[in-house]
Amino acid sequence: MSGILLSQLTKDIPASPLISVKELAILLGRKPQTIRKWLCQNSLPEGLPRPRKLNNKNCWLRTDIESFIAAMFSSNNNF
Repeated sequence: MSGILLSQLTKDIPASPLISVKELAILLGRKPQTIRKWLCQNSLPEGLPRPRKLNNKNCWLRTDIESFIAAMFSSNNNF
């Protein structure tokens, strides 16, 4: 996946090193509640790393999510 496409996906997400549940949902085209359900049921899509807890909130490293999205597009994986 080219960097241009990835930057287009993340253009509406603040340039922070961390991505929240809401921001991840936007990037993956899902609802935030779906992401929370995946976490509760321990059924994250293959390749999506577990989030880190910050102030009792789930957040992912931007680099981890960029790698996941790039891998998802390169393998044409639908989840």
